Amino acid sequence: MKCVKCSFEFEEKELQCSHDIPKYLGGTDKDGRHWLCLKCHKEYERLILKECLESVGEEYQEEEELSWMKELSNQAELLKLKFRMKAQQIKESFYG
Repeated sequence: MKCVKCSFEFEEKELQCSHDIPKYLGGTDKDGRHWLCLKCHKEYERLILKECLESVGEEYQEEEELSWMKELSNQAELLKLKFRMKAQQIKESFYG
């Protein structure tokens, strides 16, 4: 199968079905999903997290990535909505 971002062929076990809007931001299957290789999936998740954090004045640090994802999944709905909109913009340019 092909990664929809890099277009390289991978075995199915090397691909991940990625939510276009991450679940920790309230994303669902209705937002869309794509098959990405593990490298592109990580790049996409980092890009969303980095830009969301920067939009509220926080600095992205890779070693704190998982704790931010957990924190964001517990945040107020208004902040999640703002970040979902940011993720939607990133989705459109990432897959563009």
